[in-house]
Amino acid sequence: MKIVVEGVEVWYNSIQALKNVSFSLGEGEVTFIIGPNGAGKSTLLKTIASIIKPRIGAVYIDGKTISIYNPRDLSKIIVYVDPQISRSIPSTVLEFLITARYPHQPLLNFKISRRDLEIIEKISRQLNIEHLLDRRLDQVSSGEFQRIVIARALIQNPKVLLLDEPSAFLDLRYRLEVLEYVKRITQQNKLISVIAIHDLYLASLYADKAIVLENGEIIAIGTPDKVFNCELLEKVYKVRIAITNLNGKKIIIPIEPLEKIGS
Repeated sequence: MKIVVEGVEVWYNSIQALKNVSFSLGEGEVTFIIGPNGAGKSTLLKTIASIIKPRIGAVYIDGKTISIYNPRDLSKIIVYVDPQISRSIPSTVLEFLITARYPHQPLLNFKISRRDLEIIEKISRQLNIEHLLDRRLDQVSSGEFQRIVIARALIQNPKVLLLDEPSAFLDLRYRLEVLEYVKRITQQNKLISVIAIHDLYLASLYADKAIVLENGEIIAIGTPDKVFNCELLEKVYKVRIAITNLNGKKIIIPIEPLEKIGS
C-alpha cells in the first residue's frame, strides 16, 4: 500500500493551515511529523484521514483518491486516534474496544465473534490494559486511557495508523513501550504509521522518516540522517539542540531556548 499526498492546501476560513503539501508514504515505516505549535501537524493527520477536506490537492490510496471511499470502507483502511476523545463515554473499557470491530462486521448484523475477542485480548495484553477491561472509561487515569485508545485503533486492524500526540499523559516507561510496540507492529504488519509529536527525543528514537512542518509548509522531509540536524531544528524551534549518536541513531536533545522569556 502507498499513500500519496499531492499539492494539499487547507484553509480555516481566511487562515491557511497547510500550503502545497506533497509527499508519499510506504508500508512498514513509521513517519513522525514534527514542528512547533500551530505548524499544521494535526491538520495534516486529519486531512490524510479524510476528516478535513483540502481546498486544493488530494490524498491518494494506491492511486485512488480518498474521496471515493465511503466512511465505513475507509475505516477499514485508516484509523485516526483523536487526542481529544472524551472519557465520559458511558461504557466499560471492553465495550469501547469492541466498537473497533464494527467496520469488519455485516452492517445490520453485528455479532462479536471468538476471533474479535482474541484480537481484543491479544492487543490488550500487549499494551498492558487487560486488567482495565471491566472498568468504566471514567474510572481510568489519563495515561491508561491513552493506551486504551491506541489499543482500540490497533484492534480496528487498519492498514494506515494515524496517531496524534500518542505520548501525551504517559509516563516515561509507557512512552517508550507504546512507541516501541507501534514500531514493531508497523514492521510486522506492514502498516503505514504516521505520528504527530512534540517530543523530539522520542521522534529521533523511533522515526524511519520525518516531516518537519513550519507555518503549514514542509521545510524538510526524509530519513533521520537527512532531517535531524542542529541548524534546521534550531531554526524551527528556536531552541538550542544537541545531537548525539546512539546505536547508529541520531538522538535529539533539546538544551535551552535560544531567547529566554524576560531577557
